[in-house]
Amino acid sequence: MSARQRSQSLPGKAPKRAQMKKAKCPICGKPRSEEFRPFCSRRCADVDLGRWLEGRYRVPGAPAASNEGEEDDDR
Repeated sequence: MSARQRSQSLPGKAPKRAQMKKAKCPICGKPRSEEFRPFCSRRCADVDLGRWLEGRYRVPGAPAASNEGEEDDDR
């Protein structure tokens, strides 16, 4: 039995290609395009980039310490 046949015969395990077709664009929810993966279009990719540049996506955690008044030790 080939690897492909095994993956198709396992319950609950869909082949990667089938999973890719079901995936949706995280911005608008339309089916995603292989060319702009994980988005459906250049527009949605640009919307996501704009959100990153505006600082709308953040990783939770403690605020970074300020280094004002300290000298740079790398000199």
